[in-house]
Amino acid sequence: MKVKVFTASNMQEAMAQVKGDLGRDAVILHTRRFRRGGFLGFFGKEMVEVMAALDTPPPAPVPERKAPAPQVLVPPRQSDDDAKVTALQLEISNMRKLVEQVLAKLPRQEKQRHPLYELLVRNDIDAVIAENLVQGLPEEGPLTGTNPAFVRQLLLERLTNHLQRVEGIVIPESGCKVVAFIGPTGVGKTTTIAKLAASFAFGQGLKLAVVTADTYRISAVEQLKTYADIIDVPLDIVYTPDEMKAALYRHRDKRLVLIDTAGRSPRNHYQLAELQALLAVDPYIETHLVLSSTTKYADALETVNRFSVCSPQKFLFTKIDEATNFGTVFNLLYQFPTTLSYITTGQNVPDDIEMANPAKLANMILRD
Repeated sequence: MKVKVFTASNMQEAMAQVKGDLGRDAVILHTRRFRRGGFLGFFGKEMVEVMAALDTPPPAPVPERKAPAPQVLVPPRQSDDDAKVTALQLEISNMRKLVEQVLAKLPRQEKQRHPLYELLVRNDIDAVIAENLVQGLPEEGPLTGTNPAFVRQLLLERLTNHLQRVEGIVIPESGCKVVAFIGPTGVGKTTTIAKLAASFAFGQGLKLAVVTADTYRISAVEQLKTYADIIDVPLDIVYTPDEMKAALYRHRDKRLVLIDTAGRSPRNHYQLAELQALLAVDPYIETHLVLSSTTKYADALETVNRFSVCSPQKFLFTKIDEATNFGTVFNLLYQFPTTLSYITTGQNVPDDIEMANPAKLANMILRD
């Protein structure tokens, strides 16, 4: 890893030096402000120091010296008794394999499952949840006189009932609403914030601001700055909880403040504690956990459990247009008493975002 320290008169110049020397993928390790010159600490010029790093490719591995080939030892000749034991063991092994083959061909008495259970499981609904959903549904077919479309509609209603907790960002009649977006890397938090900022600024004419704490990648800051310039909203960059607190105080006259955070690994306890401290500056921050609908259910479940230290109030699912199945979305909402806010359906800003619709999601989950 290549580490360098840059000094400039302000943060913008320092970040420009980092980008010019180390490139857009540089990682910010530390920042501080100090005074240079003056007399006895007075009248000095305020300066900014930024420590940045860039991962460098690891050195080529040194080829290992091959150990000499082991000598082949000739086993001693078996006695007659040993030969008989070996033959008996081989015969028992063959008999065991024969018995296993016969048992495998025998018909098994399996539990009769509802036909719609298999459809749910194929759409990545957890097996236990699928069993609960179909429990008590009438069997479809001519013997029972039940219309398959009617049974399917009953299941759709059950799915929809479990997706009723839906609420987006509600702007109060007075005061400033602060909303933070957290989640793992690569789920699309920054683009989602740009969509919401444009929607509230253009669609509702709200006075708002954007604050980013995603300072680990310079490209992320530049991307959000581009969106903020287009939407014509102020953007603040913060590095510490104290700077976050100051930024929120500075924008207390706004109706809405959207906070972008750096993507965190669910298994990195230090990063999660750092994120938790950042959000703790204001107990009224509404937190949305951003998840990709393309994530496997087991991985998404671990992410939710790990990010629970930040007490997210709502789930926001991205990349609905890229998902083949939507079982992960339903499984999480079935297990956690959390509200669903928005879903994103593409990369276009600000169009490809909408409030989640329970009936629409239920139909997507149950599609063949």
